[in-house]
Amino acid sequence: MYLTESDVKQIFAILAAHFPGVTVFVETLTPIIAKAVKEKSIEGSQARFTWGVKNGKSLAALLPDFALVEEHSLVEGMEIIAPVYRVIGKIPFVRNLSNRIVVLAGEGTVK
Repeated sequence: MYLTESDVKQIFAILAAHFPGVTVFVETLTPIIAKAVKEKSIEGSQARFTWGVKNGKSLAALLPDFALVEEHSLVEGMEIIAPVYRVIGKIPFVRNLSNRIVVLAGEGTVK
């Protein structure tokens, strides 16, 4: 979310080249949220959200050396903190806009 698409591709290419079979957990934002939301917790650092992907499948499609293992909407985890998320999380629009934890498995070899 803080990197550009090009940066993400470059980082994953380095991971694939140096760590074959690596498993990577990534937090992602949807493009709509990346563009529209200013995160108060990072305002002082001058960091900003710059890029997002629709879902884990979209991210994996950009990364030829990685395969999607699974993904989870952060709404799922919020159910433990606030039970109302059990209801909110069933609304596709909310679930699809939520941050996601995407798990990707590397298929690359050492170069």
